[in-house]
Amino acid sequence: MLRDRPSLFVAAGFLAALATACMGQQAGRADQAAAPADRPAVLRVGDRLEDARLHMVTRPGLYGMSQAPAGSRYGIVDGKLIRYDPESAQVLSIIRQVDRIVD
Repeated sequence: MLRDRPSLFVAAGFLAALATACMGQQAGRADQAAAPADRPAVLRVGDRLEDARLHMVTRPGLYGMSQAPAGSRYGIVDGKLIRYDPESAQVLSIIRQVDRIVD
């Protein structure tokens, strides 16, 4: 039993570090949920878009894209090129970061 103590201490230290990291992630999520109104929330697939944040892409070729699949359009929100459903205003995919709006 005494020979296994060092590995027991290592395992306990590992579990403590893992628990601390998990608690830090939970605290980070709580901070995002309580973000001030002037700072936009992080954009995620499935989010509903606000018209004020959305720039509709009219010329996708300028961004290296072909026409959007049927039932969707491309747009830019908070510097990210996205694909969204124009009927429901729901984000379908986040494609990539863009440096500037060119259309």
